[in-house]
Amino acid sequence: MNPVVAFVLDAAAGLVGVFAGVLLALWAERHREARQNAKEQAALEQDLLHSRRLVLSSVVKNTSEAKRLGSVLESDEDPYLFQISFELAVWEATQIQFMRLAALDEQVLFSRFFDQVARLMRLMEFHPQLRVQLELRQSTPDAGDRALFAQSAQRLRVVADDVRIDGLVVVTDLGEPMHKRLLGMHDLTAASSAA
Repeated sequence: MNPVVAFVLDAAAGLVGVFAGVLLALWAERHREARQNAKEQAALEQDLLHSRRLVLSSVVKNTSEAKRLGSVLESDEDPYLFQISFELAVWEATQIQFMRLAALDEQVLFSRFFDQVARLMRLMEFHPQLRVQLELRQSTPDAGDRALFAQSAQRLRVVADDVRIDGLVVVTDLGEPMHKRLLGMHDLTAASSAA
């Protein structure tokens, strides 16, 4: 065979080999990245699911406490003789991760709910302080003092009811059957599935 033809054939074979090798390497890298992205996405979805469950459990607890506070405020008993506690620790611990992973509507629902809980907690701190100040004064509380205390109690009832309603909305939209049962919503889900 002619040495020029042999050289051209060898050079062409080398170029085809390099080109095919580059294409094969690019294809392999693309598939490796796709598998890695799928694995990372699955891990993020698992993190979101875990965070959502934790936060929903906190929503259930706070909603139950708001309901209990509302019923205590409606009775003639002093609500501060009872242990009513709201918790924001789970939300504060998971908020950054949750906000990074969750859809916008979930972010809005949970942020609104926990903002209402924080507002209720501030009112729960203010209300007994007001009561103590009114009762410890040297003079007897007048009609204005009693009206101020009644308005404070009414505001506390309204915000507790807002927290309860927001919690029910969050659990209805995002909760699992367990969360719904804990809030006594199992009758609603059974009735809607029977219809």
